[in-house]
Amino acid sequence: MAHVFEQLSLWIDPVPRDGPAQMACDEALLQKSDGVVLRVFRWSEPWVSIGYFTPWQGASEAGRPVCRRWTGGGVVVHEEDFTFALIAPRSEGWARLRPEESYRVVHAALAGALREAGHAATLFANAARGGAACFAGPVRHDVVDERGKIAGGAQRRTKRGLLHQGSVQAGALGPEFARTLAGALAVKKTMWTPPEDFEDAVSALARGKYAREEFLRRVDP
Repeated sequence: MAHVFEQLSLWIDPVPRDGPAQMACDEALLQKSDGVVLRVFRWSEPWVSIGYFTPWQGASEAGRPVCRRWTGGGVVVHEEDFTFALIAPRSEGWARLRPEESYRVVHAALAGALREAGHAATLFANAARGGAACFAGPVRHDVVDERGKIAGGAQRRTKRGLLHQGSVQAGALGPEFARTLAGALAVKKTMWTPPEDFEDAVSALARGKYAREEFLRRVDP
């Protein structure tokens, strides 16, 4: 299978962050990165993330803290999943693909990485629609195995580029799988180092946007 990118930078984020900080971190990456970055991250505790257009009612009843993503999709419980963000500038061909095709391309690479790690992963080919709970059922080009959906994602496009946020719920996948996924996506891999002002930008976005009630409840009636 052809690689998606010629080169990317892998960042295995060492900081376990809460929900607003995770979302802010991905937006800050899209704002500040001039190249392709694959960020793999851990949560400070179990969280629920909801898509940008998902109603707040119901998600807040999950018994876990809730954050709202900048990307679309439904409700995702982050407990023992492998979570990642892929950021690419507009200059990359992948960032200019139609949404369904960009989703398929990144999930084809993800399925290949999972197969390399010993999982019988493939892409869901049907046009069925999933429910509000993201992992309740697959949509086209989600990653599935014999049990059902094991990986999904959501995207956001801006003038700067494309952000894809993904969750893999296929058992314990550690830093070695991050390297496997990076290798499936790009021919050449380097390690990404945050610039000095990066954490300040993350903190400002978390406080000023993602932790604010107005953003969390934006689609309430």
